[in-house]
Amino acid sequence: MHPKNYGPLENPTGVGVGHSEESGEFVIFYLDSNNEILQNVGYATNGCHDTVVLGSMFTEMIKGESREYARVAALKLRDKVALGPVKQQACAQMVLTAFEAAGINEAQRAKGVDEELHAIEIGIKCEVEE
Repeated sequence: MHPKNYGPLENPTGVGVGHSEESGEFVIFYLDSNNEILQNVGYATNGCHDTVVLGSMFTEMIKGESREYARVAALKLRDKVALGPVKQQACAQMVLTAFEAAGINEAQRAKGVDEELHAIEIGIKCEVEE
């Protein structure tokens, strides 16, 4: 009922979107990092309840941690969810893709590229029929 880290960050260092054009669903992921530490993270979505829950869980796992820790946590979450229902796999992919896109955006900004956000299209939709 009260997801953690939901909503945009003030002056994020990276913003990424995982988007399904087929369904119109998306997750926006916000990073605020200092060197290798993810000081703050946030997300927003128009996806289902599972997407909100997975976003909340994942952001709580990585907030305040190193990028390497977050990368490993993303892999572990993907592996764990792969054992569950297809719907949860799709929702997790949307969250993790948005996280990946935010990292790409942050790297682009660090190189001086004027990019508001980075979007990655995903091939599945969260609202899948089981």
